[in-house]
Amino acid sequence: DCDRDTLRFKVVQAGRGFCHLDTKTCWGGINGLPTLAERLKERKENAPEGSYTKRLLTDHDLLSAKLIEEAQELAEANTSADTAWETADLLYFALVAMVKNDVHLYQVEQILTKRMLAVTRRPGNAKTRSDS
Repeated sequence: DCDRDTLRFKVVQAGRGFCHLDTKTCWGGINGLPTLAERLKERKENAPEGSYTKRLLTDHDLLSAKLIEEAQELAEANTSADTAWETADLLYFALVAMVKNDVHLYQVEQILTKRMLAVTRRPGNAKTRSDS
């Protein structure tokens, strides 16, 4: 807090759960991106037959193509509904890429927080892409 008289603990849980009910939280289910990231991690370990997620996790070219496709569709979205839809698609494929490479959502959050708190910033120009 602003007068710096508190302690903050960040915990990365190991195992099935924290609560006496063997869940990750005592306040009900975790929703949103954390839940999806956990489900994708489960798919990496034990996917049902015919799992599209498992296919993405094992086929680098397919995952790469889907990331590029969804990023392009998000860039072209011009309504709120389309932007929300395409963002959800891109986040799904980005989370698959994270899980594939054993990256946890909290690691991405830490990077974003560090960038947000940076005093100096890069110009933010787009990188040029060369096909050579």
